[in-house]
Amino acid sequence: GSVQVMPSLRAIPALLALNYGISLQYRAQSVLWMINGTVPLIMMLIWLQLAKGGPIGGYDATTFAQYFLFMFLARQSTPTWVIYLMDRGVKNGELTPYLLQPLHPVWHYASQHWGELLARLPVILVILAIGLTIADAWSWSLLTHLPAFLLGLALAWLINFIVHMTVGLIAFWSDNALGYDTVIYQLYIMLGGVVIPVELFPETMQRVLAWTPFPYVLDFPVRVMIGRADGAEMLAGFGIQLFWIVGIGALFAWGWRRSLRQYSAAGA
Repeated sequence: GSVQVMPSLRAIPALLALNYGISLQYRAQSVLWMINGTVPLIMMLIWLQLAKGGPIGGYDATTFAQYFLFMFLARQSTPTWVIYLMDRGVKNGELTPYLLQPLHPVWHYASQHWGELLARLPVILVILAIGLTIADAWSWSLLTHLPAFLLGLALAWLINFIVHMTVGLIAFWSDNALGYDTVIYQLYIMLGGVVIPVELFPETMQRVLAWTPFPYVLDFPVRVMIGRADGAEMLAGFGIQLFWIVGIGALFAWGWRRSLRQYSAAGA
């Protein structure tokens, strides 16, 4: 039968429970990934020192603390290692059983990420709460931004996942797919607001970045959360996020069909 792109409602909780259990078994690996994701906390300490002399580009010490603490949350909530999964699936033939199932392999890969996120979320939220308390950066107004932030974060995760899925198609054609994972990671770190808030970039660079997906994966949801993107700017940001999801999603769908033909031709 044909592969089912939209799964039955029963299938997703089952996949999620399975992958949540797997994630709990690999706690050490999760801890290493979390340490790798602490770059925003290190940058926060640096920018807090710089802000002692006064606000920088409209960011005072409290704004910097909020920005980088929620950047930590965004960074920890949106990582993806699907290029590694696809590369392994193609090389080891692990993809073949997925293709024989009614669920599209995308759902298997996505649920592995969701299971991992559920396993690490309690620790992330504790670190966030401690950080907001120590930095005296808590504000009740943050709660009013929470629904829009969660929407922005969900769309951000989708962009990141689809970008990685699309780049992961290289695994069907080349042995060098894993190298591209590092390239994307570095681009997100440098251009996504992890090191410097995008609003503090030179104006020309901001205009160029506005045409790329990078600020919309990390910087945009964070700015929504701390009240630095609202009204028309927030709606425009959501629109651009959807544009990237549809655009890159269409590119992935086209590439997936071609890559599967290559996979079948190779006798997998």
